[in-house]
Amino acid sequence: MKLQNVITFRLSILKAVSIALWAVCFYFAIIKEMNNATDESLTAYAETLMTNYLAGEDMPVTDETSNNQYYIRSVDAGYAARTRHIRYKDMEVYFEGKNKYEPARTITYIFQTADGHYRELTVFTATIDKNNLKRAILYWLIALYAVLLIGVTVVNLWTVRHSMKPLRILLDWLDAYKLGQGGKPLDNKTDITEFKIMNETVRRSIERNERQYEQQKLFIANASHEMQTPLAVCVNRLEMMLDDEKLTEEQMAEIIKTLRTLKNLSATNRSLLLLCKIDNCQFANREPVDLGNMTERLLPDLESVYEYKNITLHVDFADTVVAEMDRSLAQVLVSNLLKNAFVHNVQGGSISVTADSHSMTVANTGVPRPLDEGKIFERFYHSADKKSSTGLGLSLVKAVCNLYGFGINYSFRDGQHVFTVVFSKN
Repeated sequence: MKLQNVITFRLSILKAVSIALWAVCFYFAIIKEMNNATDESLTAYAETLMTNYLAGEDMPVTDETSNNQYYIRSVDAGYAARTRHIRYKDMEVYFEGKNKYEPARTITYIFQTADGHYRELTVFTATIDKNNLKRAILYWLIALYAVLLIGVTVVNLWTVRHSMKPLRILLDWLDAYKLGQGGKPLDNKTDITEFKIMNETVRRSIERNERQYEQQKLFIANASHEMQTPLAVCVNRLEMMLDDEKLTEEQMAEIIKTLRTLKNLSATNRSLLLLCKIDNCQFANREPVDLGNMTERLLPDLESVYEYKNITLHVDFADTVVAEMDRSLAQVLVSNLLKNAFVHNVQGGSISVTADSHSMTVANTGVPRPLDEGKIFERFYHSADKKSSTGLGLSLVKAVCNLYGFGINYSFRDGQHVFTVVFSKN
């Protein structure tokens, strides 16, 4: 969920709760004001009646047309002792003239006459139906609540979205930014202090990354030259030493072992340097590469090298497979998949290379069990029976696929290890 939506949602919830609490308080405030006004009128009328009654004056005659009505009854001392002497109450009162019960507001007084007897005076006046009032207020509050909530949400959404515009511009710029490929400068003017700080922080971070990236490229180039050259010199000198007729068989065997180790070290170094270059996106060139033709050129050399394994090869390209990528990396991708299929095969095994317009699959026989899918593409990982392997072949394949957004999948089907590279989803 977007940040602006989260902020708007939370603000709307807070305002919704606040409006609901205000509506409840508003209702009770209205009822209280109505009761206060009615109670003042009833109290004044009740006190007048009690004064007249105690003075022995004539009491006013009540009828159905008068606003306030009353009745007086005698009560005993026990009732007077256990009952509050002044009580206000909402109740249903029967009006004989209307022949029905209607809501009324009542006040009840208990007072004592001069002869020591107790009287209870009840004065009541017709009032509005508070249930109807409650429903009316509720309906109008719901309507007001909905209008306010929708209005507040829309205003919040517009305000937050407008306020978050600098953040959106910054995120879009970061998404389009490619390390080492330059790009347009960040143009994100804002008056918000936090966004100004964020823009400046991101700008400094990008500049620092660019400097480190250039230093890393320089280091890789220097390392490639400084390490590969001494290794090549050592290999040449050992090969020259093998031509010396004075060497014993044991010495020649040790030199051959050393040569093999140096060649493996040189191959490992080249692979690691290539991985670093791929990870640093140092292959910017893109061109259409026919992987079918490249496969046909690489297979004869591999077949001659691993001819002793008597491997059966099956190639079936149903369509032309063309990928937009660097040509040297395309060769790395295809050659490592094919070499992996030969190296990890068994005597008298088979290899099947198939492709269609959007994918290429290399399947080979090998160990009769599935490999660990979580580790086969890790660097320096190799199966238990291939300790001499550098464990970088499939890592290079994975790195190339990641660079160009290709998919690489492994499965074990019908006794074969199947690697599939998906170049597009079409």
